[in-house]
Amino acid sequence: MVILLLPMMAEGSQPHGTYQRAKIQAHDGVPCFGVPDTRETRAAPPIIAGVTVAEVGMGHQPVWQRIFLREGSTEPALPPDQCLAYGAGEAAAPTLGVGKRYQVVLSGYTPGTPGREGEAQKRVFNACFHVEEVAGKGVVEPVVSDCATAPSSAPPPVLPAGK
Repeated sequence: MVILLLPMMAEGSQPHGTYQRAKIQAHDGVPCFGVPDTRETRAAPPIIAGVTVAEVGMGHQPVWQRIFLREGSTEPALPPDQCLAYGAGEAAAPTLGVGKRYQVVLSGYTPGTPGREGEAQKRVFNACFHVEEVAGKGVVEPVVSDCATAPSSAPPPVLPAGK
C-alpha cells in the first residue's frame, strides 16, 4: 500500500526549487529585493509577476506591492545582480518602521522556452527582515532574519551573512 501512495504524494508536491530565499540589500537607503545567485537564476533570470511587502503578524495585509501583470506593464526578468527597490513604481510606499518585522514575497516563473508549453515553472522568493537606523546617518538598513523562529512582537534574530 505504501508503494501506491508514494507516486500520488509526489504528483501533488511542488517541483524542487519552487520556493527560495529572496535576497535583500540596501539601495539608496531603502530595501531592495532580489533573487539568490544560483546556476538557474544566472542562466535564465526569473520573470517577476509581482512583489509584496507585508508586516509580519498583521494578517499578511500588504504594506506595499507592485504587480507587473497589469495592462501596459512589463514583467521584468530579474538576474541575481539586480533588485527591485521598495517603493519603486506608481504605488506610494509608507516608511518602514524600525522594530517592526516584514516579509517580502517575489512571485514569478522561469522563462521556459517560447512555443513549448510546460517548461516555465513557478518560482516564489521570500524572506523576512526588519530595518535598523544607521547611527548618525538618518537612513535605515534592512537586516535579513529567519521567518520561522522570530517572535512577532520583537525584531527577529539576525542571520549570518550568506544565509
